[in-house]
Amino acid sequence: VSTQLHVMSIELEHAIGCNVEFKRISHLHPNQKHYVKALGATVVIGDLNDPHEQVFLRGHDDFITCLAVSHNGAMFATGQQGSNADVVLWSFDSKTQLCCFQEQDHGIDALCFSSDDRFLFSCGDIVDGRMFIYDTNSGLIIAWAQLFPKPTICVLAGGLVRDIKRRETHEYQFAACGGKHITMYHLDVARGELVAHQVGSAGKQVREYVSLCFSHDFEYLLAGSTTGDISVVLMKNRVVQTFFHVCGGGVTNVVCVPVADGCRFVAVGGDGTVTVMSGPSPVDLREERQIRLDGPLGSLSLSRDTSEVLAVSTLGTSFLIRHKDLSVKPHSQVAPGALYDVAYPAGISDHFLTCCGDSLVTLWDANDYAAKLRCSVGTRAYPLTVCATEDIFVAGSTDGRLNCWDCQQGQNLWHIDNAHKGGVTSVKLASNCRFVVSGGAEGELRVWELKTREMISHLKEHNARVNDMKLFPNDQYAISVGRDRCLLTWDLRSEKRLTAHRERHGGINCLAVQSNQTTVITAGQEKTMTYWDLRMADPVRSIELEEEVLSCSLSADDRYLATAGTGQVVKVWDVGQGAVVSSGAGHSRAIQKCVFSPDGKQIVSTGLDHSVMVWNCYT
Repeated sequence: VSTQLHVMSIELEHAIGCNVEFKRISHLHPNQKHYVKALGATVVIGDLNDPHEQVFLRGHDDFITCLAVSHNGAMFATGQQGSNADVVLWSFDSKTQLCCFQEQDHGIDALCFSSDDRFLFSCGDIVDGRMFIYDTNSGLIIAWAQLFPKPTICVLAGGLVRDIKRRETHEYQFAACGGKHITMYHLDVARGELVAHQVGSAGKQVREYVSLCFSHDFEYLLAGSTTGDISVVLMKNRVVQTFFHVCGGGVTNVVCVPVADGCRFVAVGGDGTVTVMSGPSPVDLREERQIRLDGPLGSLSLSRDTSEVLAVSTLGTSFLIRHKDLSVKPHSQVAPGALYDVAYPAGISDHFLTCCGDSLVTLWDANDYAAKLRCSVGTRAYPLTVCATEDIFVAGSTDGRLNCWDCQQGQNLWHIDNAHKGGVTSVKLASNCRFVVSGGAEGELRVWELKTREMISHLKEHNARVNDMKLFPNDQYAISVGRDRCLLTWDLRSEKRLTAHRERHGGINCLAVQSNQTTVITAGQEKTMTYWDLRMADPVRSIELEEEVLSCSLSADDRYLATAGTGQVVKVWDVGQGAVVSSGAGHSRAIQKCVFSPDGKQIVSTGLDHSVMVWNCYT
């Protein structure tokens, strides 16, 4: 054991992900250079043109559900779900927290700034049942009211209240919608009063409203509904004037584009359509043109120069769209579900693969974080494990199927159905590319010949799920760990188990093998990290941990070990000293997998918070 401590520090270089399941979560910043989005419990500020330029802000402890950027761009606000449903007000320039409002519980559904950015309107969810108005300068509560409509899905600032002759008064105006209601709120700042006024419906037609947009002069309010049409409200008498149909799947967002004469709006829908409408007034709008993108669109944000919008689909794709001719430029791609595995192709450090709960295996390019290939394992299952060489990658999924694709085109080369009952939990390719070894949920290891796709060996010794597995460099020996507390080594040629080691109490989640091929490090449910010498029966060393480690990975030179798990932190250990030398916080749910790149310069971690985090390692 070495006495000198090797020092390494890790720094978050890039995060791939966005909370696309929530609406209005990704915004263009008024400075035209940046975007602001939420990823798990982290706010990401990114450069629109440089994928390597990202700033990460942490102040929440659960998923961020809504995000609003002030009109002048100096501030933005975020609200989260969970028991600490805080609203955090951030400064954009200093990238620091200005205020944290802890009034509300259970969840925040909607946020907006007043038109002059003096006030922040915050709506709790249906359990919290309250709405607050905060002063953004002093951080004080100006007014609060019981939530109506319940739930309030969208709030919007509408300038100042106007009297019957349409002159501005001193009261602020906000619109709120949700369920079958649209409500106008009038805020008297001096008195601290928040008064609600219902919007009258037209005849007997009932709609469920999900989005709002004021016309440029605040004389009309457009409300999008779940049935895909827009109601136009005249603000003078607060009555719905007309309806017109826009798209299917609900109008999830509408923005108003200021034009010299008449009016122009862009709407996005749950059927993936982007629609431009124009007309002499909001009552006489006509559809100008429409395009369809890859999936339902949740976020829509207009740029400061009003030439383009940023639309984000629930499948994880961001598009920059010019509304003049609806020309589309895909901006970035994220994985929209929980992530279960990440792996580098053998010896290649600038590409990595992830397994996502949306049933896709994705090949990412580490140079610009673009998704080179996205391959589906089918509609009823999702991939749990993946491995790759420079030519092919193989994934095992929850329905027990093994799939193989080529790394160039993403073409499905072959599949093996029912490779394991209950799902494939681990898969490894031989370095000579002649066979693949898979581990299953019921404890069996199976060896498949690549040429014939036939099972040439079946090794059943584990009596519970195989959690992790490695092949030795000569392809003759394998080592596996399982839920049954066992660490087993195998001779694949003679199909025999060679050695068996057992933890005392808990299942083993992961293992790492040093290049001397005798030292093995495991971690698992006992919250310990254990060093084994395969030639000795008892553990060489055991280190107590504060968390259950779900994944570990050794650097190529055996000096450092990266671990991650339920503590949501990536830790780098000095292997000889058994001490943590660096740790990286960024994830907001359990980390399922972390892995060193083959050159040891980066670590990639993936987790249940729908994020892929790329860390730079500095030694």
